[in-house]
Amino acid sequence: MRFFVKLQGFAILFALFWVVYINILAFFDQPGRAMQYINWFVYGFGFLFAIIYFLLTKYFIGRNWRAVPLILIPYFLVYQPIFHQLLFSLVHDGYGMMIRFLSLSTGTIHFLMVLFGVIFGIIFSGRHQKV
Repeated sequence: MRFFVKLQGFAILFALFWVVYINILAFFDQPGRAMQYINWFVYGFGFLFAIIYFLLTKYFIGRNWRAVPLILIPYFLVYQPIFHQLLFSLVHDGYGMMIRFLSLSTGTIHFLMVLFGVIFGIIFSGRHQKV
């Protein structure tokens, strides 16, 4: 049970990182220079957050492959939509439209950075690490 609670904590932490990621991108997307397509901010912050996910997974979960679906499925199906709606309820309409556009246009990059961070964190973790 402790293992499951720990993994749900990771899924919630990943959702909080997603909120930070979207807000950082929205902050750098100034109204004068609208982000037309995915640019280097998206890839740079995506790479930074993938490294954070990698390190968190490597040091706290270890070589436990059964953790991947227990983190990713609740994260993508439960926690990210909840935090998505919470974020939209807290911001005004103009900023919400920008966040909605950024979440749609960077969704694939975000999905890949979470997936690579978790999978490579498990692959490159130590063999004798406890859960």
